[in-house]
Amino acid sequence: MSPSTKFSLKIKVSIEEQACDLVARQSGLSKKRVKDCMHKGGVWIKGVGRKATRLRRATTMALAGQTIEIFYDERLLGLIPEQPVLVAQNMWYSIWSKPTGILSQGTRYADHCALPRLTQGVLKKKKELHPVHRLDREARGIVLMAHTGFAAGQLGRLFTEQKISREYQVIIRGIPPWEKCLVEQPLDGKAALSLFQVLHKDENAGITFLDVCIKSGRTHQIRRHLAGLGYPVLGDYRYGQEPKAGKTLQLLAKSLSFVCPWTKMHKQWVLPDLLFPVHAEQKENLPRF
Repeated sequence: MSPSTKFSLKIKVSIEEQACDLVARQSGLSKKRVKDCMHKGGVWIKGVGRKATRLRRATTMALAGQTIEIFYDERLLGLIPEQPVLVAQNMWYSIWSKPTGILSQGTRYADHCALPRLTQGVLKKKKELHPVHRLDREARGIVLMAHTGFAAGQLGRLFTEQKISREYQVIIRGIPPWEKCLVEQPLDGKAALSLFQVLHKDENAGITFLDVCIKSGRTHQIRRHLAGLGYPVLGDYRYGQEPKAGKTLQLLAKSLSFVCPWTKMHKQWVLPDLLFPVHAEQKENLPRF
């Protein structure tokens, strides 16, 4: 089978049978490949009147009337994710440093490269953790994960009420004429506010180091606002038209702070700064957390 193989298949269960055997026969995949796909979150099962859930146990018996779906992506299943780093934790939530390339949530095809599954493994929890907010896959930095659905609701309310402060650092292409810049350009029909402040400039390399604060969390907000100003984030192939296989995206979620709903104490977590200046020949030596 080609390493680029990608497909999805829906199977209606007619008689009771072991799920792994059924999927292997219907898909043409080996049992080994099916088991791997199950373990990594690419197989789903749905009973009549029930919500589809990931099916991970190869020994599970599929019952007549159920529906099984396999979402198979050989390339994705072959990825070995870099592990997130635990910064702090308590009984309600934990703070993590997310590496570049890690998703905030899984997809239909897999979740072994997503934060909920990875952080669950590090903490050895019985259930996956809940991401309270998102950070672009290409970006890295601080992410807040709730340990229960109730905790996710409490922390999510802080975001809704804008009671959580987040600071970012980015390195952009170009030397802007301003030292501070407030962008209030709506994104996707919703209000979006970004405040940029110059920290350092490298005239020779033609790049600038910025501190960023946002008052909303629209998809790719920082990257889109900066690209709209004509100063895309270094390494941004999506909005900056750079090669996809080029430099690492120079966007760091540097700090996170809020008043804990349970202890009523102010909490703040801060990561080390981005490396600056960054030249093309330094791209293989970028810091990782």
